[in-house]
Amino acid sequence: MKHRTVSRPACLRLLLVLLPAALGVLLPASPAWAHAQLLGSSPAADSVMAKAPTTLTLSFDGPVKQRYTTVVVTGPDKTSYSDGAPSVVNGDVRQKLRPLPTGRIQVTWQTVAADGAPLQGRYTFTSTDTAAAASARPSSSLTAGTSPSTARTSPSTAPQASPPARSVARAGSGGTVDWPWWAAAGALVATSAALLAFGVLRSARSASRSDRRRR
Repeated sequence: MKHRTVSRPACLRLLLVLLPAALGVLLPASPAWAHAQLLGSSPAADSVMAKAPTTLTLSFDGPVKQRYTTVVVTGPDKTSYSDGAPSVVNGDVRQKLRPLPTGRIQVTWQTVAADGAPLQGRYTFTSTDTAAAASARPSSSLTAGTSPSTARTSPSTAPQASPPARSVARAGSGGTVDWPWWAAAGALVATSAALLAFGVLRSARSASRSDRRRR
């Protein structure tokens, strides 16, 4: 019974076919390897609110850790209007707010994904609610930063737990470093290139030996 053997050129052709196919499978799968991402917020970035919100919500596509989550909401007067610590349920972060002033409101947040990757970002929205602004004028104690709610939420008066320094998140509305995917893709390309070079070298040596035997 004869056994069929696959020639080295055939192996090389098979490798050249499989490499693009493997990359084609790996590239669409990259989002599954990425860390949690910010899907949206309420109020939304750059929105104009005729009625000032009393709660701010950040929605992520994966669970985040409450221990490392902070949300600081500041008005044009640089005063924090966050009311207490944020609550986290899976991928939803909710931050209660004190009455907001009119003008541009800045939201600065940071958290840690379930896989340990730190996330951070900031955005702004505008409040035109004059009724809420009338009750939002801080007293002297609020301006000085001595109110209990301000003391709980102000980064300068309350120590925050430092997230593990596993990777550095990009600033903006939210984002993370996808270095595991790039490392895997680089390793796949390097391995395939090495196998291809090895196969070409062996084929060249075999051809040289065959020529010598014929002579």
